[in-house]
Amino acid sequence: MEIRALRAEEGLAYREVRLRALRLAPQAFATSYAEEAAQPDAFWIERAERAAEAMGVASFVLDRGNGTLAGTAFVRVNEDPPHDAFIGAMWVDEDLRGAGWADALLDAAERHAMRYGATAAELWVEADNARAQRVYLRHGYAPTGIEQPAPQGGTVRLMRKELSDF
Repeated sequence: MEIRALRAEEGLAYREVRLRALRLAPQAFATSYAEEAAQPDAFWIERAERAAEAMGVASFVLDRGNGTLAGTAFVRVNEDPPHDAFIGAMWVDEDLRGAGWADALLDAAERHAMRYGATAAELWVEADNARAQRVYLRHGYAPTGIEQPAPQGGTVRLMRKELSDF
């Protein structure tokens, strides 16, 4: 297994892992399973192509080595100063949790952000997802005190890390 950037030709493989994440953890994402499942194959193909070609934007995946993707992390560096990064779509298949794969995905996203000049990264996490919060705290993220209703229900909390500490 390996952590790597999503490849342009992996749109349909990405669709599988993304829909699995949305089905199993609907409250963790800003979009719903129904919304994304309704998208045609061309949507997913274009999404992967954009992620593979865009400057400052990347989707990282956990590849099981057999063509199946088992985890994701998205990162986008803001074009305007202060060039902070946003990290989202973090998810790992349940059978691989606790083995360091979330850490590896987060590290890849942070390294990418720093390559594009980001000095800080922010992410939203479910307020009641203690396991995810422990991952982010371990990596140096701190709650900002900002919380808001999540699109799919519940509450999300904004966390931030100065990447100079990386």
